[in-house]
Amino acid sequence: MGKRAFQVLTIVRLRAPETPVPDTDEDERIQAEHIAYLTGLKEQGILLLNGPVRRVDDSRFLGMSIYSVGVDEARAFALADPGVKAGWFEIEADKWLLPCIPTMMGDRVDLEL
Repeated sequence: MGKRAFQVLTIVRLRAPETPVPDTDEDERIQAEHIAYLTGLKEQGILLLNGPVRRVDDSRFLGMSIYSVGVDEARAFALADPGVKAGWFEIEADKWLLPCIPTMMGDRVDLEL
């Protein structure tokens, strides 16, 4: 069997901290900055996919992002996220080896909120 080709991407998971930060009057501003920051990363092609997660198995798991850059660079971008800086999220980053086969993501609507 010959070699297989892979894309190397980074998965960043956002988790609630062990001790959640209290709500503040700044929460709406921070949320708007969080969304704007992620939108900017998407526009630059750094962030491929991201979104909230409906918790089932892990009550602290809040969201996930797929970055087109390496783990160290993705971690740096995630740490600069206003929501992370505000203490809302802790991050976990891992390298993801995605087989190079035709794949579509993000073109299907399963839920509207």
